[in-house]
Amino acid sequence: MNNKRIAVFDFNAADCTETAEIVRRHYRLRDEPAELAEFTDYSLFAYDFQKNRDTGSPYDMVFIGVETMMGVEVARHIRELDEWCPMFLVSEVNDFAMEGYRLHALHYFSKPATAAKVKNAIERIGAKSLIGLQRPALSVG
Repeated sequence: MNNKRIAVFDFNAADCTETAEIVRRHYRLRDEPAELAEFTDYSLFAYDFQKNRDTGSPYDMVFIGVETMMGVEVARHIRELDEWCPMFLVSEVNDFAMEGYRLHALHYFSKPATAAKVKNAIERIGAKSLIGLQRPALSVG
């Protein structure tokens, strides 16, 4: 079984760690291997994302905190680098949900991250492949 490669980005270090820990726990409870990388620095995140994609080991999914337009810009840049990587946007406000739709995010959920929210988001990847869609519609929850 291959490790899931997951990136978690948030300008807020505590939120980044919290989301990453919940994602880790999600995979640990299922006995599925997962390798997580946490980023609070946009430049390091963008560099690492592109380097991994260019060397043939791209991330399987990304969680991106979007509290301001800067977070949306981070998501936009990642989408420009990889138009198919499953992207989940996490925010305290729903102000950027429409941007999430435009960026083809699979899910937009509110902070704080919880096990149920993360599980629901990750299950959308499976739903996408089961119903044969290139991109399921964004859900907000």
